[in-house]
Amino acid sequence: MTKKKGSIVESYNLNNGQTRYMFQIYVGTDPLTGKQQRTTRRGFKTKKEAELALARLKLEIDKGTFRKIQAETYQDIYNLWVKNYEKTVEQSTFVKTTGIFRNHILPALASYRIEKMNIDICQKHVDEWSKKLKKFRTVKSYASKVLDFAIKRGYIQTNPFSFVDMPTIKKNSLEELEEKQENFYTREELIEFLTFMEQENNSKAHTLFRLLAFSGMRKGEALALTWNDINFIKNEIRINKAVSRGKDNQLYIKTTKTGITRTIKMDEKTILVLKDWKKKQRKDYFILGF
Repeated sequence: MTKKKGSIVESYNLNNGQTRYMFQIYVGTDPLTGKQQRTTRRGFKTKKEAELALARLKLEIDKGTFRKIQAETYQDIYNLWVKNYEKTVEQSTFVKTTGIFRNHILPALASYRIEKMNIDICQKHVDEWSKKLKKFRTVKSYASKVLDFAIKRGYIQTNPFSFVDMPTIKKNSLEELEEKQENFYTREELIEFLTFMEQENNSKAHTLFRLLAFSGMRKGEALALTWNDINFIKNEIRINKAVSRGKDNQLYIKTTKTGITRTIKMDEKTILVLKDWKKKQRKDYFILGF
């Protein structure tokens, strides 16, 4: 590492042999701890670029407008944001959101210096997402949340994602027709499906599909039911919870999507199917030693 006499700009070599420049400068005393503070900036391709950044930094220090940057890249801000975000949402929502960041947002934005991100950069990536993702608006919205967080923490002044023009995706007539076609069983198809299920030697699966078809409840709600939730006298089912997937793909019990408990009336045939499954389940548990 070399340093010109009288200059605090130093050169260093990367693993690939390329030369970069850096500097370290005293920025004052931390009013909270009373300790001296220094900041280091590195990665400049030329000495002139480093000296220019140093001059600007000295000017900020002289004017009293300097704020030591603790998080420099989008990835750094995301790491701070995601810890706070996890405390505000359900586990299943958190897993879904971090998946969006891992698969789409971080590969595109992670290495950007937060203060260098501008409208053109954000527009470029929104345009790219719109070409390959159906829900690109959701991706843009989450990417923007991290920069909103950066504003609250004082790292930047404005969010360039707020000024992006959202692309309009034009669909051809065939795509529009396919989108309009509903994906559901007709009454006849449903009856045929359940008839075949009933003939299969899988009472558990038949009971689940019968319950879903005739109750209208969500799959997670059906899987979370216990026998205490079923009133065989009144032919009623109480729905007050749901099964979902959390961190590390683990199942957990949460409230329903609306957070409201509801009770639904069931038809006689479905109640008989549930009674039959309860008897078979009891036999299965007995064989297993329960």
